[in-house]
Amino acid sequence: MSVKKFLLKNFIRDDEAFHLARVTIHSRHDLSLHRHNYAEIFWVENGNGTHLINGCKIMLEPGHLVMIRPDDQHTFTSARGGLTLMNLAFPLDTLQYLRSRYFAGSDSFFWTRDLVPYQTLLAVSSIRRISQRAEEVLQNRKSNFYLDHLLLFIFRLLFDNDDLSPDQKIPAWLNHAIRVFCSPALFKQGVQGFAGLAERNIDHVNRTVQRTLHKTLTDLVTELRMNFASKQLSITNTPIKTICNDCGFTNLGHFYKTFKQVYQQTPSAYRKSSQTIV
Repeated sequence: MSVKKFLLKNFIRDDEAFHLARVTIHSRHDLSLHRHNYAEIFWVENGNGTHLINGCKIMLEPGHLVMIRPDDQHTFTSARGGLTLMNLAFPLDTLQYLRSRYFAGSDSFFWTRDLVPYQTLLAVSSIRRISQRAEEVLQNRKSNFYLDHLLLFIFRLLFDNDDLSPDQKIPAWLNHAIRVFCSPALFKQGVQGFAGLAERNIDHVNRTVQRTLHKTLTDLVTELRMNFASKQLSITNTPIKTICNDCGFTNLGHFYKTFKQVYQQTPSAYRKSSQTIV
């Protein structure tokens, strides 16, 4: 499949610093697979669809915001009713300026080395704020001043949303999800349930967990399940089979194997030792 290369100069006039537009995609034929010589941010306002990016398929819904690097190859398909998004395209020298000024050494946002570019799922209210600010920018000349104004607004909102400190400590939303992910109903949903608590897509949650906790989302969910199991074994007489089910395991043998990998003893031995009065 041939990949077109879009050039920023084809979308802006000589006196403009960026391209900003709202677009509704109605089918897979609206936009061909392409890469470009500029940086791009897009956010989904309405509808659903699929983002075909570097050979991967990612479902899009209102709230998604994605940062596209120049060499990313992507296009879109839409569900019935179309997919409405706004996109901001700007020169690479602005991207280089942002990196040197604010993101030196960063491996997030436009500078992630992951196959899939940076993406996050924001509250729809946050997307409305970005769109409102973008519409205000459209009322003015498309200069570097208004480009920087919009970009810094977006980055500020993302930092506030993730509650990240400069040294990339654990975001508040991740701490919240870890604290709240402690019930059988959520354990049975697994990583999907955890991502639902975080109000973010699984890929974003997994990348954040790996970056901040140095483990996968699956490992974290297993750890939280086993922590719940150990407490139940220590302070209750609930049958082990029930605890297994409450932790979201459908196979007792798998539960025993996983528990032993974490605590170096079987659930029954753990219960016996933890309930022994010394």
